[in-house]
Amino acid sequence: MKELRMLLIDCRIELRKLVRDFHKTGLNERLDVALQSLAATADTDADGKGPPSAARVRQIRETSNQVALAWQMAARDLKFSNPPLYDAMSKKVMARLETKTLVDQVDELRQAEDNVAELHRQQAAAEQARLALEAERDTLLGALATAVPQLGDGGDRLGVALARIDWLKAQAVKAVPSRAVETTNEEESRIPNDEVMAVVAAGARKFTKAQREWCVGEAMVLSGFQYTPMELIEQGDARIAGIITGAKRSH
Repeated sequence: MKELRMLLIDCRIELRKLVRDFHKTGLNERLDVALQSLAATADTDADGKGPPSAARVRQIRETSNQVALAWQMAARDLKFSNPPLYDAMSKKVMARLETKTLVDQVDELRQAEDNVAELHRQQAAAEQARLALEAERDTLLGALATAVPQLGDGGDRLGVALARIDWLKAQAVKAVPSRAVETTNEEESRIPNDEVMAVVAAGARKFTKAQREWCVGEAMVLSGFQYTPMELIEQGDARIAGIITGAKRSH
């Protein structure tokens, strides 16, 4: 309590130095009342015996809070009406408190409101991203259900989707000619059709010898002669087929 009273006295002294006729202002009167109240509280505590009662402690706290609130309101008024004086007082208070910064509660509340608003924006963006992801998932699952209606929907949507993918893989393998048939079917067309080209590009089968010879030349032309025949052969049939099918799609 004594430290608070001394602080108020120092502040009043500085205000009298900086403000002309400060003793005529309403703030000076409020300071006098606050100092008298603190002095009366200190005298009462000095006359008492033993520790103060709970009611007395509460009264002291309420008095201190009222003084602090009054100073806070007065200082906030000075912040807008007399900024140089407010800055000078802030430096004095910070010197007393031995700190370099003094944050106003209003500024703290505004900062907290800005932080909450930013969190709400981030939450809304995350929710939109989640909804978009769920829409993509549902589209993919619907496409798989259309492609493989033989498998009915169950409780585990992901498990059913994986089963449908496995079913499509098995059907693709069945559609690919075996290597034995491939080696004995040399009379097959020397120029592979789009279906054969797609299967080879997927790595499910290879070209026949005659098809490979034709496709190597075709891939050289379509790639702008970036590769030699040997380089294309080393890259494999799937790569050769991919160059040809890719060039056809771009055209």
